[in-house]
Amino acid sequence: MKIKNIFFAAAAAMALTACTSDDEQSFVSQFPEDGVMRFTTNLVDPTIATTRASITGSDVNQNGQQFQVKIDNPNSATYSYFNTVQYDGSEWRPVNRMLWQNDQQRIDVTAAYKQGKTFSDNEFINGANLTVAADQSTEAKLKQQDLLTMPTKTIANPSQEQTLMQNGKLVINFYHALTKLDVTLDLANEFYKVDPKLNNASDITEFTIKGTNAGYQFKAMETANENYGTVTVTAATASDILASQASFTAATDADMHSHATYEAIVVPQTIAAGALTVSFKIGTRSFSWTNTVAYTLEQGKHYTLPLTVGYDTVTAPTRAFSVSSWEDQPGDNLGTE
Repeated sequence: MKIKNIFFAAAAAMALTACTSDDEQSFVSQFPEDGVMRFTTNLVDPTIATTRASITGSDVNQNGQQFQVKIDNPNSATYSYFNTVQYDGSEWRPVNRMLWQNDQQRIDVTAAYKQGKTFSDNEFINGANLTVAADQSTEAKLKQQDLLTMPTKTIANPSQEQTLMQNGKLVINFYHALTKLDVTLDLANEFYKVDPKLNNASDITEFTIKGTNAGYQFKAMETANENYGTVTVTAATASDILASQASFTAATDADMHSHATYEAIVVPQTIAAGALTVSFKIGTRSFSWTNTVAYTLEQGKHYTLPLTVGYDTVTAPTRAFSVSSWEDQPGDNLGTE
């Protein structure tokens, strides 16, 4: 019995030691041993997207793509930076080498990405005046309008940070800063019955979204909420946007309705009743729809306007727009090794 009790006591002591050891090993610092600042990026809202009007990891993960980052160290100008970070085909590298002061010093981090745009330090501080293009008729042109933002985030203690530090890298969590607008067309069976040949994607032309203000000021360091830098409409005059056709499904004998989806990226704003018009042609026939109530389009939101097209009419539901988060593909990490 004594031998048995000694055995149990030893086993309990071993178990307690193992638990203590596990607890001590449960926390692993993500700070780089060599003190060199490295980056990885992530495009948030990781749910499945059904349309293309957004930058994805495959777009950003291309050799030569870049974003700008501002690091503010409140105790050291030497360890404060404004820099461009480029993707070299395998990882993100700052144009100029960046170092952490140490693993305890707090920093504030701000970042922004836009295809074809190199932000300046002054634009981060005082705001960048930008415009969404009138011609978004191709997928490539449309994606150039997308603006990704990570407003100022604080890393209070780099040695303890687990969210914005991973595997020795500073994580840049990007969100879409503008608004995604899709218009879907349901072409009634009159088209198929009257002229079955009028049943191709190319038969819909001049698809234009009229009435949104295209100019805006982007303040990367002025936080609209926890996810977005501030976007404010600046243009006084509404503009026209030539939208991109994302999909087309032709009518058949079994289903005489053709379906098409058009996409655009617009500035977040309030649109007055009667200000927004969607116009297009089917063959030689012209069609248009105009809003009868005001709508507010918010940052980071994906709006869908479903239109039913009769041979002589265009109608929308009573609640014309549906809204959801602007989504990206699952687990879409923009820059990992």
